[in-house]
Amino acid sequence: MAQMQLLPNNLADGDEVYTPDFAAKDMVEFFQPFGKMLEPCSGDGAILKYLSNADWCEIQKGKDFFQYTSKVDWIITNPPYSQFWKFLEHSMSLADNIVFLIPCYKVFNSVKTLKAIFKWGGIPHMRIMGTGNSLGFPYGYSIGAFYFKKGYSSSISYSFLGAHLTPLAPDSLKAGVLSLPESVKVENALPAVSG
Repeated sequence: MAQMQLLPNNLADGDEVYTPDFAAKDMVEFFQPFGKMLEPCSGDGAILKYLSNADWCEIQKGKDFFQYTSKVDWIITNPPYSQFWKFLEHSMSLADNIVFLIPCYKVFNSVKTLKAIFKWGGIPHMRIMGTGNSLGFPYGYSIGAFYFKKGYSSSISYSFLGAHLTPLAPDSLKAGVLSLPESVKVENALPAVSG
């Protein structure tokens, strides 16, 4: 009997972009996932090959992520961008640590999305990988590996994958911490999510 698929096989334009090897390797080496891991969009295995003993899903191979219900410690993937929220929401139900390789605007383009992320936890780190074009993707948006963590409520740190900085980028851009000034209260900037 065929497995029911909740994500259509006809992905939106730009959804099927394969993770370059250097980005997959950097994501795993930088975030160092451990314990029970899942790669829910394994594609050609770029990320999966760097994860020891990880479980995987791939809609094109008949293993639908939305049918996966086992709890894991880490999810690390390059999800279909048109399904970003749906993938993040399901990931949050399965794991306490999530790393998505996504266009940076996907995280910040909706207050509703930010409220949901901060209600669940937070973003300890964002690793900017470069532009989509520098990763071989068919667009120029900046791409980042975003680390979402359940229960996290501190500052967001960031780093840039050095090979993709322009020669003119100052050293101060290579890594840092984003913090609100003490005069700005998060409660005033983002109203609490009712729930």
